Amino acid sequence: MAIEIIPKPARKASPLQNILFYFAIGLLLLSIGAYFVLGYFVKKSELTLQDLEETLAREKTEEETILEKEVFGYERKVEDFSTLIGQHTYTSKFFNFFESLCHPKVWFSEINLDIINHRLILSGKTETFLILDQQLLIFQQEELIKETILTKLSIGGEGLVNFTFDLTLNPIIVKK
Repeated sequence: MAIEIIPKPARKASPLQNILFYFAIGLLLLSIGAYFVLGYFVKKSELTLQDLEETLAREKTEEETILEKEVFGYERKVEDFSTLIGQHTYTSKFFNFFESLCHPKVWFSEINLDIINHRLILSGKTETFLILDQQLLIFQQEELIKETILTKLSIGGEGLVNFTFDLTLNPIIVKK
């Protein structure tokens, strides 16, 4: 090993290394400053949250209580109305449906519509048993009529056939 006696000049750092060094130091100082600033904001937020929780915990004023009762009253009314509308039946739809099923030579003298049990009792007159049979077939072929029963049959004084039908309807007829 040879010992050098002639001193060599010290290497100078390149300008790029100096810039990166000072940039790194600035970034370190900025990070430390941001840590303390964010810590301050966290404490401030915790104090604000604590104040809000205390506000919620204290008793409601009389005005707030009255207003709350009023709002809940309106809420109940809206819910009740929604329930009623949801269960509402449209009997007018039944009459449009029924009109399309009537034989032109059959006269109905009495209609008893029971919406709750989905039953319809019809009393009427017709000229012949053939027309009555045709009306019965019309009812039996309709998909929205579940069951058709001829409960009463007689011949009236004018030679007309008197009858009574008992029909069980599909509930969809009177729904929305």
